[in-house]
Amino acid sequence: MSINTTLSVVAASAAFLALAACATTPKSVPEVAAAHALISQAEQSDAQQYASADLESARNKVRQADQYARDNKPLLASRSAQEASVDAQVAMARTRAIKSEQALAQVNAGTRTLSDETQHNSDTQQ
Repeated sequence: MSINTTLSVVAASAAFLALAACATTPKSVPEVAAAHALISQAEQSDAQQYASADLESARNKVRQADQYARDNKPLLASRSAQEASVDAQVAMARTRAIKSEQALAQVNAGTRTLSDETQHNSDTQQ
């Protein structure tokens, strides 16, 4: 075999290996990364405490999206990631709503206490 033939065989082998590597490498699916970020935000907003079912649903769906991405099924990965994102957003919304209700209850209790004290002071001054 001549040097040119050997170089051609080596180059062809390298190209074949590179193509094979591309075929087995999962494609990046931006929705999966976005879903992971939203789940992290939900976790930081205390969703585990206030909306654990929604958060767990998001985690399950993003795990499925990760698996689809590894299996080189970008459309299924994208769809599962979008569903995970929606679940994470619902978890954050529920968490905000519950925290707001709790804050309102505290404000109302404080207002009642002030009102009672004002009434008590008014009664004692008369």
